[in-house]
Amino acid sequence: MRSQVLFTYNPNAGTKKLPPRLNDVVCALADPGADLVISPTRKRNDAREAVKACIAGGSCVKVVCAGGDGTLHEVVEGMMECPADRRVPIAYLPTGSTNDFGYSMRLPADVVEAAKLAGNGTEFPCDIACFNGGTVVYTASFGLFSDVSYATPQSMKNVFGHAAYVLNGAVALANVRSVRATVTLPDETIDGSFVMGNVVNASSIGGFRGITGPEVRLNDGLFELFLIREPAPLQLAGLLNDIRRGNFANPLIVYRQVAEAVFDFAEDVPWTIDGEYGGACRHARLSVLKQAITFMAPRDFPDCGRN
Repeated sequence: MRSQVLFTYNPNAGTKKLPPRLNDVVCALADPGADLVISPTRKRNDAREAVKACIAGGSCVKVVCAGGDGTLHEVVEGMMECPADRRVPIAYLPTGSTNDFGYSMRLPADVVEAAKLAGNGTEFPCDIACFNGGTVVYTASFGLFSDVSYATPQSMKNVFGHAAYVLNGAVALANVRSVRATVTLPDETIDGSFVMGNVVNASSIGGFRGITGPEVRLNDGLFELFLIREPAPLQLAGLLNDIRRGNFANPLIVYRQVAEAVFDFAEDVPWTIDGEYGGACRHARLSVLKQAITFMAPRDFPDCGRN
């Protein structure tokens, strides 16, 4: 049986830049040694099921994924549901509105150039995380701004791109609400009222670059934990400015690098997982799975070879 490369894509992601160049992408993915299986998504979980079916067939050697955060999440989740010895590398073509993970992996913005990495890139074992039994590719968050991505209408994302997140985020500022939480780490317990919590493995969040600190490594077995304590009204502008600049000296910002974290709340708190609604819960456990998924990265990607 010939080898197969699965190409699953969301034709409606982002500003729909993929459809006009779809033929060029397919040509870039063509491999004389493997059959290209093309699987566009039509509804939620299509990409996830396509990955599982291709892997189960026994001849899949690579998965190519084009879309935004939601499509990428489905592909990784499907891969994680396959036996560890059957998992194959994922080549990601970021075509969403913000493309935080694509930026963190230094993937080309041009979709055809990104497609070429499926064949000439280098394999990069990347960390992901388990969250209450589910999968986190690069971010799990609650509180302020956490619902901006999934609550922003797709039509607005398609027209305004990153600006749509900024506009919806400005609306969120008018409804700042804190939640009482206890965060338990292996060697520390953090308690307080927080307006935001974020566990992230990326150098860009919501299109804002450089706010996750200079120590981000996508394969070190650690995620960056951010907790923002409830500010007084006059502290809010300065706090947001410090977050934007990555200034973690602000006493309202709690920053740690963690391999696991347990969150306990006094009420059900909604979470955002990789830009999509992840459900509400009073208890959440996040555990980092070091180098669990292999992605195709540029050959000069700085984290390659660094463990």
